Amino acid sequence: MWIKSPFNITVVFLLILINGISAIWFNQPKFCPTIKWNPVATTFFRQDVTYTDYGLILFIDTNNTIYISDTEDYKILVWHKGIGDPTIIPVKDGCIFQSTYVSKIHEIYIPCENKKLIKWVPNERIFVDIMDFDKVCDQLFIDVENYLYCSIASGTVIEKIWVDNTSETVVVAGTGNPGSAPNELSGASDIFVDTNLDLYVADTQNHRVQLFLFRETNGTTVAGRTSSDITITLSYPLSILLDADKYLFISDSESHRVVASGPTGFRCLVGCDGEGSQSHRLNWPDKLSFDVYGNLFVNDRLNYRVQKFHLHQDSCENVPPTAQATYSAILTDNHPLFSRTILHPSDYHYETIEVIVVSKSDFYILTANSTVDLYGHLYKHHFDPSNPTSDLIAWYGKCCNKEQFKFTLELFVNIRYILVVTTYNPNVTGSFSVTVFGSNPICLKPPNADQLVESNYRYYYEALQISVNESGFYTILSSIDNTYMDTSFYIYKHEFYALIPFANLIRMKNDACNKYDSSENTNTIELQINIRYILVVTTCSSNRVGNFLIRVSGRNRVSFERTNALASVHSNYSSELTKDSPKYDKYCNGQDFYYESIQLTVLTSGNYSLVMSQVSNGPFVIHIYMYKNHFDPLNPRENSMSIDDYACNKKSEKEFTFTADLRHDDTYMLVVTNTYNRAYTPRFSITVYGPSNVTLQRIVDDNSTRCYVGGPCNTQVKSIGLTLDDILRLEIKPNMTIHNQPLSIKISAALSVIMFVAGVINSLCSFLTFQNPNARTVGCGLYLLASSVTSLLTITMFGIKFWFVVVIQMDISVPQSVLQGGCKLIETLLKLFCYWDAWLNACVAVERAVSAYKKVSFDKEKSKRLARWIIFILPIVIMGTIIHEPLHRHIVEYKRQERREIDGAIYTEKDVVIDTVFWCITTYPQSLQDYNTAILFIHLLGPFSINLLSSLFIIIGSARRRAEAQLQQTYKQHLREQWSEHKQLVVSPILLVILSTPRLVISLLSGCIGVSHYTWLYLCGYFISFTPSILVFVVFVLPSSSYRKTFKKSFFRLCKRRRS
Repeated sequence: MWIKSPFNITVVFLLILINGISAIWFNQPKFCPTIKWNPVATTFFRQDVTYTDYGLILFIDTNNTIYISDTEDYKILVWHKGIGDPTIIPVKDGCIFQSTYVSKIHEIYIPCENKKLIKWVPNERIFVDIMDFDKVCDQLFIDVENYLYCSIASGTVIEKIWVDNTSETVVVAGTGNPGSAPNELSGASDIFVDTNLDLYVADTQNHRVQLFLFRETNGTTVAGRTSSDITITLSYPLSILLDADKYLFISDSESHRVVASGPTGFRCLVGCDGEGSQSHRLNWPDKLSFDVYGNLFVNDRLNYRVQKFHLHQDSCENVPPTAQATYSAILTDNHPLFSRTILHPSDYHYETIEVIVVSKSDFYILTANSTVDLYGHLYKHHFDPSNPTSDLIAWYGKCCNKEQFKFTLELFVNIRYILVVTTYNPNVTGSFSVTVFGSNPICLKPPNADQLVESNYRYYYEALQISVNESGFYTILSSIDNTYMDTSFYIYKHEFYALIPFANLIRMKNDACNKYDSSENTNTIELQINIRYILVVTTCSSNRVGNFLIRVSGRNRVSFERTNALASVHSNYSSELTKDSPKYDKYCNGQDFYYESIQLTVLTSGNYSLVMSQVSNGPFVIHIYMYKNHFDPLNPRENSMSIDDYACNKKSEKEFTFTADLRHDDTYMLVVTNTYNRAYTPRFSITVYGPSNVTLQRIVDDNSTRCYVGGPCNTQVKSIGLTLDDILRLEIKPNMTIHNQPLSIKISAALSVIMFVAGVINSLCSFLTFQNPNARTVGCGLYLLASSVTSLLTITMFGIKFWFVVVIQMDISVPQSVLQGGCKLIETLLKLFCYWDAWLNACVAVERAVSAYKKVSFDKEKSKRLARWIIFILPIVIMGTIIHEPLHRHIVEYKRQERREIDGAIYTEKDVVIDTVFWCITTYPQSLQDYNTAILFIHLLGPFSINLLSSLFIIIGSARRRAEAQLQQTYKQHLREQWSEHKQLVVSPILLVILSTPRLVISLLSGCIGVSHYTWLYLCGYFISFTPSILVFVVFVLPSSSYRKTFKKSFFRLCKRRRS
């Protein structure tokens, strides 16, 4: 029989006192009251599995050595401080395990499912057998005296045994039978023993944490169900830790969060936003551990990873010891009584104190001293003695403590706080004082107490209309006489429909049907005068009858009146998902699901209840989603209406119900889809209950005329036409230099440089020709001089456009402002200069035709003045026609995310981004798209038509005049001579329009075309379309003898000037 002497305990405590933290080999940091952790975690380790019932086990010692036991692969990974790669310890063959524990000398203890306890000896690097248990040992812990604690018999018993002598075990908690009595356990999952040898147990299936003091077999609930104090609601706690001040840290697994106690009561630390796989969410958290820096490690069990939540080093607030307010009073027998919890007697005298922050929100310390043991509660906005958990933000009390309670927390101006001072033990009175420390003034005063008036109603199940005579907070309590009947109540605003149970429902914090004891249910809500409220009392289970009592406490008396539920009408719709049904990527993971979209319109605004039932046999495999106005299968998250979790209810295995507030002036889309990625075609029906009939009509969504870019659920509607962005988008490899790009990118880059050089040479030669005054005697010279400049600007912007597209795809570090500016301006300026150049060429043709028509009466000075005005006005007019482009061009950021397969389904890792790309797209509404197409034709075909008609006018007009003057030749002969003399005037515009045609064709193609299959074709067409900008000299100077002479003179003059 194991016996512990006071001498042994004294030795242990002396060792701890002498050696400090060295007596404890696991981390128990000391935290300040305001400590915080970053709610967004980093993934320390990810389990490489598709699905497993086994998880990861976590332990970190004071050397910051991290042990992670992978129960799926039967191995233990050990990260030593400062070493990146872990050491892998394969677990002994045949040992299936769910728990490990590391001793102070780094030995690893493992209980196998074959009832054996084995130990890893690090010096010998072998596993050795320690002992055999009668039953499977689920969880382990080793205390400071080297005693090993083991949870056996499905967590109903905790036994301990001395590691150095395994001859006999001792039961320290539990009876061997599952139960919720103080001496019983049910499904205990984790064990922690402090330096006082007090035992803490995560009593999982009882939803509580039990404390067994040394040598005590009856436990005290310190968190969760059956606690005598206000703690926190737990749902399957799986792991517990204590810090240096013996505050609890608990993995509240079914709530997918980690909670902790402290000097201000319990609070949620991490995972407070609910279940999920994102970095700030958890899915059934299990083992917890601290490293030496205070960072919190969590085994995120069903996400198959270990998450590291970093400690905020700057979250500790130093509150100066300056007393800002003091309040003294005496609790007497005349003070009112209340209960710390609803289910316990009202035997605690209390006094309320209003805490007023005078000038500045800041951190303050509220502490109390007394001759008796006190308990403090701090409330926000409102305190209701009959519902002491409502609006409670801080609470604490401890027996025999000098500072009865001490709160360090942030208080805000313009918020009402109520401090309730009561006693730790019932029916105790005595004097006390409260002091507030801080940097800014604060005021303590007795609040203006609200007089409580009770109104009672006792009857069988009913719907009751409640009327209040004064607005304010009211506490409603329901209780029952029959212990076998569980009840709850719900409050509706204005109207109550029996078939629309969630319409007009007022949310309440407490629902007795979700509690472990539903014999009483209490809620505090704010009720207003002149508003009709319907209180509906019902049973949690069907077919139950019995008496119930409703009691309402508040500012004034309320009246009850029996009422009936309003009638509702219903509309039906039936259909079937078939193999011919359309598909869409519901989860944005590349897997398609069958769906059917149904348009829903209502005649009367109000709340409607939608019930979807699966008619066909087989498992329930359908689900329904609701969208407002429009459903886009390529963007299933757009316009989606969230279905409130509170309003979701499966009435049977093949029925799904939810309530929505629908407006008559809106259109809604219902999308019915299967829940499995397989060819299952269930039949279904939809019934809609509401104030009036609704219209349900199947809609076939045709997106064939719309084009999208982007990835799953990140698509963007794109206007017709291919741009250089579309052609190169899928060819460029991100995060790689130009040398590592595909051959098409390298050749395109080389061509862009060659075209730029050729364009510069062309523009310089043209400019050299037309800057000569002899070439600018008429308006044509001015037009061609301006054209030499615009052609240079066009080919320059073409090069900038090409390299902008390439760079933003290769390098994601380009600033967002540069991306937006380049996307909006470069393409617009490129079109401006290109169109400007084309219209200048058209002006040359028009002036030539006018000169040929007027001959000697042609006014050269007037043509020059007109040319100057046209050159100035043209860019303004052109810009006015394309001003819509920069307004509808924008950058789209698309993140390619990692995907993983779990149980045959592919899931997107939203937090793991493989790479990021930026796309510049243009999105026009249909009317503007038609206008844009017309502008394209005008700016391309307009100059061509003018050039062609002007050339034909010159040839035909000259031939006709010569035929009239020279009768010896026929008109056809003169026409041939004129064609031979001026044919370049016709050939040149035809050549230019042929070269520009690819740009028109590309601009009118569907943007959804598979560019990647014909990249070379589109690239060649795009590059060819800009060659007219490098052919001004070839088209206008070389065919003209006078222009050639002018160029030669200017060139030789320039060369002679440089020699001199």
